[in-house]
Amino acid sequence: MSHFKMYAALNLFKNFVETLECPGCFDTLTPPLVVCSNNHCVCSSCGKDLKECPTCRSEMTSNVRYPLALDNILKGIPRNCGNSKDCEKFTSLSELKEHSKICPYLLAFCQICYWKGVNKTLIQHVKTSHQNEIFLLNGQTTVTFINFSVDKPYYSVKIISYVGSLFWMSTKNDPKKGEYKVVFTNMAFDEQEYEAQIEFVTKDIRYLKKEKVLSEDVDIEDKFSKGTLYLPSVELSPFIDDKKQLKYEINIFKVASTIKLNSNTGTELPNKAKMDILKRDNVLKAIERSLECPVCLGTLTPPLAVCCNDHCV
Repeated sequence: MSHFKMYAALNLFKNFVETLECPGCFDTLTPPLVVCSNNHCVCSSCGKDLKECPTCRSEMTSNVRYPLALDNILKGIPRNCGNSKDCEKFTSLSELKEHSKICPYLLAFCQICYWKGVNKTLIQHVKTSHQNEIFLLNGQTTVTFINFSVDKPYYSVKIISYVGSLFWMSTKNDPKKGEYKVVFTNMAFDEQEYEAQIEFVTKDIRYLKKEKVLSEDVDIEDKFSKGTLYLPSVELSPFIDDKKQLKYEINIFKVASTIKLNSNTGTELPNKAKMDILKRDNVLKAIERSLECPVCLGTLTPPLAVCCNDHCV
Protein backbone atom coordinates (compact mmCIF):
# COMPACT_ATOMS: atom_id res chain seq x y z
CA MET A 1 0.00 0.00 0.00
CA SER A 2 1.39 3.45 -0.98
CA HIS A 3 1.90 6.16 1.68
CA PHE A 4 -0.94 8.16 0.12
CA LYS A 5 -3.39 5.27 0.33
CA MET A 6 -2.26 4.41 3.87
CA TYR A 7 -2.87 7.92 5.18
CA ALA A 8 -6.10 8.24 3.21
CA ALA A 9 -7.26 5.06 4.94
CA LEU A 10 -6.16 6.52 8.29
CA ASN A 11 -8.21 9.71 7.76
CA LEU A 12 -11.21 7.66 6.64
CA PHE A 13 -10.89 5.54 9.77
CA LYS A 14 -10.73 8.64 12.02
CA ASN A 15 -13.86 10.10 10.40
CA PHE A 16 -15.63 6.76 10.72
CA VAL A 17 -14.78 6.42 14.43
CA GLU A 18 -15.88 10.02 15.14
CA THR A 19 -19.26 9.19 13.59
CA LEU A 20 -19.62 6.28 16.01
CA GLU A 21 -18.79 8.32 19.13
CA CYS A 22 -21.10 7.83 22.11
CA PRO A 23 -22.55 11.20 23.27
CA GLY A 24 -22.55 9.85 26.83
CA CYS A 25 -18.92 8.78 27.40
CA PHE A 26 -17.43 10.33 24.20
CA ASP A 27 -15.72 7.03 23.42
CA THR A 28 -16.50 4.62 20.55
CA LEU A 29 -19.96 3.08 20.99
CA THR A 30 -19.88 -0.30 22.74
CA PRO A 31 -22.67 -2.78 21.91
CA PRO A 32 -25.36 -3.58 22.86
CA LEU A 33 -26.75 -0.08 22.31
CA VAL A 34 -29.58 1.91 23.84
CA VAL A 35 -31.56 3.88 21.23
CA CYS A 36 -33.83 6.93 21.50
CA SER A 37 -37.06 7.44 19.56
CA ASN A 38 -35.06 9.36 16.90
CA ASN A 39 -32.56 6.49 16.49
CA HIS A 40 -29.62 8.16 18.24
CA CYS A 41 -27.48 5.62 20.12
CA VAL A 42 -25.50 5.43 23.36
CA CYS A 43 -23.61 2.55 25.01
CA SER A 44 -25.78 0.37 27.25
CA SER A 45 -23.63 1.34 30.26
CA CYS A 46 -24.20 5.04 29.48
CA GLY A 47 -27.90 4.67 28.71
CA LYS A 48 -29.08 2.46 31.59
CA ASP A 49 -30.05 5.47 33.74
CA LEU A 50 -30.83 7.97 30.97
CA LYS A 51 -34.38 9.28 30.68
CA GLU A 52 -33.73 11.41 27.60
CA CYS A 53 -31.32 11.35 24.66
CA PRO A 54 -28.17 13.48 25.15
CA THR A 55 -28.27 14.35 21.42
CA CYS A 56 -31.89 15.41 20.83
CA ARG A 57 -33.50 15.24 24.32
CA SER A 58 -36.18 12.84 23.10
CA GLU A 59 -37.23 9.85 25.21
CA MET A 60 -34.97 6.80 25.43
CA THR A 61 -36.81 3.64 24.38
CA SER A 62 -36.38 -0.10 24.73
CA ASN A 63 -38.35 -1.18 21.66
CA VAL A 64 -36.41 0.57 18.86
CA ARG A 65 -34.38 -1.93 16.84
CA TYR A 66 -31.18 -1.19 14.95
CA PRO A 67 -29.31 -3.17 12.24
CA LEU A 68 -27.24 -6.13 13.43
CA ALA A 69 -24.49 -4.98 11.08
CA LEU A 70 -23.85 -2.02 13.40
CA ASP A 71 -23.07 -4.40 16.28
CA ASN A 72 -20.64 -6.34 14.07
CA ILE A 73 -18.90 -3.13 13.02
CA LEU A 74 -18.55 -1.86 16.59
CA LYS A 75 -17.13 -5.18 17.80
CA GLY A 76 -14.41 -5.02 15.13
CA ILE A 77 -13.30 -1.42 15.64
CA PRO A 78 -9.94 -1.19 17.49
CA ARG A 79 -9.94 0.79 20.74
CA ASN A 80 -7.35 2.11 23.14
CA CYS A 81 -6.98 0.47 26.54
CA GLY A 82 -8.96 2.39 29.15
CA ASN A 83 -6.79 1.50 32.16
CA SER A 84 -4.35 4.36 31.61
CA LYS A 85 -3.45 6.99 29.04
CA ASP A 86 0.08 5.53 29.21
CA CYS A 87 -1.05 2.12 27.91
CA GLU A 88 -0.47 1.94 24.15
CA LYS A 89 -2.57 -1.18 23.52
CA PHE A 90 -4.86 -0.61 20.53
CA THR A 91 -6.99 -3.57 19.51
CA SER A 92 -10.51 -4.96 18.96
CA LEU A 93 -13.16 -5.15 21.68
CA SER A 94 -12.76 -8.91 22.18
CA GLU A 95 -8.95 -8.75 22.35
CA LEU A 96 -9.13 -5.72 24.63
CA LYS A 97 -11.18 -7.77 27.11
CA GLU A 98 -8.34 -10.31 27.28
CA HIS A 99 -5.70 -7.56 27.44
CA SER A 100 -7.48 -5.93 30.40
CA LYS A 101 -6.65 -9.03 32.50
CA ILE A 102 -2.89 -8.64 31.96
CA CYS A 103 -2.55 -4.89 31.32
CA PRO A 104 0.62 -3.53 33.02
CA TYR A 105 -1.43 -0.53 34.19
CA LEU A 106 -4.16 -2.57 35.88
CA LEU A 107 -4.56 -1.93 39.61
CA ALA A 108 -2.65 -4.58 41.60
CA PHE A 109 -2.43 -5.48 45.29
CA CYS A 110 0.34 -7.08 47.32
CA GLN A 111 -0.88 -10.26 49.01
CA ILE A 112 1.68 -9.90 51.82
CA CYS A 113 1.06 -6.28 52.92
CA TYR A 114 -1.41 -3.47 52.21
CA TRP A 115 0.48 -1.98 49.24
CA LYS A 116 -1.44 -1.24 46.04
CA GLY A 117 -0.34 0.17 42.71
CA VAL A 118 -0.25 -0.82 39.03
CA ASN A 119 0.82 -4.22 37.70
CA LYS A 120 4.09 -2.97 36.26
CA THR A 121 5.30 -1.77 39.70
CA LEU A 122 4.14 -4.80 41.73
CA ILE A 123 7.27 -6.88 41.09
CA GLN A 124 9.58 -4.02 42.06
CA HIS A 125 7.59 -3.54 45.29
CA VAL A 126 7.93 -7.24 46.15
CA LYS A 127 11.68 -7.24 45.44
CA THR A 128 12.18 -4.10 47.54
CA SER A 129 9.83 -4.70 50.47
CA HIS A 130 9.74 -8.51 50.71
CA GLN A 131 13.20 -9.57 49.57
CA ASN A 132 13.69 -11.83 52.61
CA GLU A 133 10.38 -13.58 51.96
CA ILE A 134 11.12 -14.62 48.38
CA PHE A 135 11.43 -18.40 48.04
CA LEU A 136 13.98 -19.36 45.37
CA LEU A 137 12.82 -22.29 43.25
CA ASN A 138 15.68 -24.38 41.90
CA GLY A 139 14.21 -27.48 40.30
CA GLN A 140 12.14 -29.75 42.55
CA THR A 141 12.09 -27.84 45.88
CA THR A 142 10.51 -28.62 49.24
CA VAL A 143 8.15 -26.10 50.89
CA THR A 144 7.15 -26.24 54.56
CA PHE A 145 3.97 -25.04 56.28
CA ILE A 146 4.23 -24.81 60.09
CA ASN A 147 1.50 -25.39 62.70
CA PHE A 148 -0.64 -27.22 60.17
CA SER A 149 -3.63 -29.37 61.09
CA VAL A 150 -6.12 -31.02 58.73
CA ASP A 151 -8.91 -30.14 61.20
CA LYS A 152 -8.22 -26.39 61.29
CA PRO A 153 -8.54 -23.61 58.67
CA TYR A 154 -5.19 -22.68 57.18
CA TYR A 155 -4.22 -19.95 54.72
CA SER A 156 -0.78 -19.09 53.42
CA VAL A 157 0.84 -16.95 50.70
CA LYS A 158 4.41 -17.52 49.56
CA ILE A 159 6.47 -15.61 46.97
CA ILE A 160 8.17 -17.98 44.55
CA SER A 161 11.08 -16.98 42.29
CA TYR A 162 11.72 -19.07 39.18
CA VAL A 163 14.21 -18.17 36.41
CA GLY A 164 13.78 -14.44 37.09
CA SER A 165 9.97 -14.49 37.29
CA LEU A 166 7.92 -14.08 40.48
CA PHE A 167 4.79 -15.99 41.43
CA TRP A 168 2.24 -16.00 44.24
CA MET A 169 1.70 -19.44 45.76
CA SER A 170 -1.60 -19.36 47.67
CA THR A 171 -2.69 -22.32 49.79
CA LYS A 172 -5.89 -22.91 51.72
CA ASN A 173 -7.17 -25.71 53.92
CA ASP A 174 -10.96 -25.70 54.37
CA PRO A 175 -11.93 -28.32 57.00
CA LYS A 176 -15.66 -27.62 56.47
CA LYS A 177 -15.40 -28.65 52.82
CA GLY A 178 -12.60 -31.11 53.55
CA GLU A 179 -10.42 -29.60 50.79
CA TYR A 180 -6.80 -28.44 50.53
CA LYS A 181 -6.09 -26.22 47.52
CA VAL A 182 -2.98 -24.67 45.97
CA VAL A 183 -3.02 -21.87 43.36
CA PHE A 184 -0.03 -20.35 41.54
CA THR A 185 -0.33 -16.89 39.92
CA ASN A 186 2.24 -15.18 37.69
CA MET A 187 2.87 -11.66 39.06
CA ALA A 188 3.93 -10.36 35.64
CA PHE A 189 0.52 -11.21 34.08
CA ASP A 190 2.33 -11.55 30.74
CA GLU A 191 1.66 -13.86 27.81
CA GLN A 192 4.28 -16.46 28.82
CA GLU A 193 2.48 -19.56 30.04
CA TYR A 194 3.67 -21.66 32.97
CA GLU A 195 2.68 -24.95 34.55
CA ALA A 196 3.00 -25.68 38.27
CA GLN A 197 3.48 -29.05 39.93
CA ILE A 198 3.09 -30.25 43.53
CA GLU A 199 4.29 -33.63 44.72
CA PHE A 200 3.67 -35.35 48.06
CA VAL A 201 6.13 -38.15 48.79
CA THR A 202 6.61 -40.55 51.70
CA LYS A 203 8.16 -43.97 51.90
CA ASP A 204 4.90 -45.61 50.86
CA ILE A 205 2.90 -42.85 49.12
CA ARG A 206 3.45 -40.63 46.09
CA TYR A 207 0.91 -38.08 44.88
CA LEU A 208 1.64 -35.72 41.96
CA LYS A 209 -0.60 -33.05 40.42
CA LYS A 210 -0.07 -30.35 37.77
CA GLU A 211 -2.04 -27.28 36.74
CA LYS A 212 -1.69 -24.16 34.60
CA VAL A 213 -0.35 -21.09 36.42
CA LEU A 214 -2.95 -18.29 36.44
CA SER A 215 -1.99 -15.23 34.39
CA GLU A 216 -4.62 -12.83 35.65
CA ASP A 217 -5.33 -11.15 38.96
CA VAL A 218 -8.63 -12.34 40.45
CA ASP A 219 -10.26 -12.30 43.86
CA ILE A 220 -8.60 -14.81 46.21
CA GLU A 221 -11.76 -16.91 46.54
CA ASP A 222 -12.11 -16.93 42.76
CA LYS A 223 -8.53 -18.16 42.59
CA PHE A 224 -9.33 -21.12 44.77
CA SER A 225 -12.50 -21.89 42.81
CA LYS A 226 -10.45 -21.92 39.57
CA GLY A 227 -7.57 -23.92 41.03
CA THR A 228 -7.37 -27.64 40.26
CA LEU A 229 -4.43 -28.45 42.56
CA TYR A 230 -6.42 -29.86 45.46
CA LEU A 231 -6.95 -33.05 47.44
CA PRO A 232 -9.08 -34.09 50.41
CA SER A 233 -7.70 -32.58 53.64
CA VAL A 234 -7.67 -35.94 55.44
CA GLU A 235 -5.21 -37.31 52.87
CA LEU A 236 -2.59 -34.79 54.06
CA SER A 237 -2.08 -36.58 57.38
CA PRO A 238 0.79 -38.84 56.17
CA PHE A 239 2.74 -35.74 55.08
CA ILE A 240 2.56 -33.89 58.43
CA ASP A 241 5.47 -34.58 60.81
CA ASP A 242 5.58 -34.63 64.61
CA LYS A 243 6.27 -30.87 64.67
CA LYS A 244 2.98 -30.17 62.83
CA GLN A 245 4.84 -29.28 59.65
CA LEU A 246 3.26 -30.03 56.27
CA LYS A 247 5.94 -30.61 53.63
CA TYR A 248 5.78 -31.28 49.90
CA GLU A 249 7.72 -30.51 46.74
CA ILE A 250 6.87 -27.90 44.13
CA ASN A 251 8.13 -27.05 40.66
CA ILE A 252 7.27 -24.61 37.87
CA PHE A 253 7.82 -25.13 34.14
CA LYS A 254 7.64 -22.82 31.15
CA VAL A 255 5.09 -23.89 28.56
CA ALA A 256 6.49 -23.68 25.03
CA SER A 257 4.77 -20.84 23.19
CA THR A 258 3.57 -21.00 19.59
CA ILE A 259 5.87 -19.14 17.20
CA LYS A 260 4.06 -16.37 15.30
CA LEU A 261 5.50 -15.88 11.83
CA ASN A 262 5.73 -12.36 10.45
CA SER A 263 3.95 -12.02 7.14
CA ASN A 264 6.20 -9.17 6.04
CA THR A 265 8.49 -10.51 3.32
CA GLY A 266 11.12 -7.78 3.72
CA THR A 267 13.96 -7.80 6.22
CA GLU A 268 12.78 -4.63 7.96
CA LEU A 269 9.82 -4.99 10.33
CA PRO A 270 7.17 -2.28 9.97
CA ASN A 271 7.30 0.37 12.69
CA LYS A 272 4.41 0.96 15.11
CA ALA A 273 2.92 3.84 13.06
CA LYS A 274 2.80 1.72 9.90
CA MET A 275 1.36 -1.22 11.84
CA ASP A 276 -1.40 0.97 13.26
CA ILE A 277 -2.27 2.22 9.77
CA LEU A 278 -2.31 -1.32 8.37
CA LYS A 279 -4.51 -2.47 11.24
CA ARG A 280 -6.96 0.36 10.58
CA ASP A 281 -6.97 -0.50 6.87
CA ASN A 282 -7.80 -4.13 7.71
CA VAL A 283 -10.60 -2.94 9.97
CA LEU A 284 -12.03 -0.79 7.16
CA LYS A 285 -12.00 -3.81 4.85
CA ALA A 286 -13.79 -5.88 7.51
CA ILE A 287 -16.35 -3.10 7.97
CA GLU A 288 -16.94 -3.00 4.23
CA ARG A 289 -17.67 -6.75 4.29
CA SER A 290 -20.06 -6.25 7.25
CA LEU A 291 -21.97 -3.63 5.25
CA GLU A 292 -22.56 -5.86 2.23
CA CYS A 293 -26.18 -6.17 1.16
CA PRO A 294 -27.10 -9.90 0.96
CA VAL A 295 -29.31 -9.22 -2.10
CA CYS A 296 -27.25 -7.05 -4.47
CA LEU A 297 -23.87 -7.83 -2.80
CA GLY A 298 -23.01 -4.14 -2.96
CA THR A 299 -22.49 -1.84 0.04
CA LEU A 300 -25.74 -1.17 1.91
CA THR A 301 -27.41 2.05 0.79
CA PRO A 302 -29.85 3.85 3.16
CA PRO A 303 -32.70 3.89 3.88
CA LEU A 304 -32.52 0.24 5.00
CA ALA A 305 -35.16 -2.44 5.33
CA VAL A 306 -34.71 -4.49 8.52
CA CYS A 307 -36.11 -7.96 9.29
CA CYS A 308 -37.41 -9.17 12.66
CA ASN A 309 -33.92 -10.53 13.44
CA ASP A 310 -32.26 -7.14 12.73
CA HIS A 311 -30.64 -8.17 9.43
CA CYS A 312 -30.87 -5.45 6.79
CA VAL A 313 -30.94 -4.94 3.01
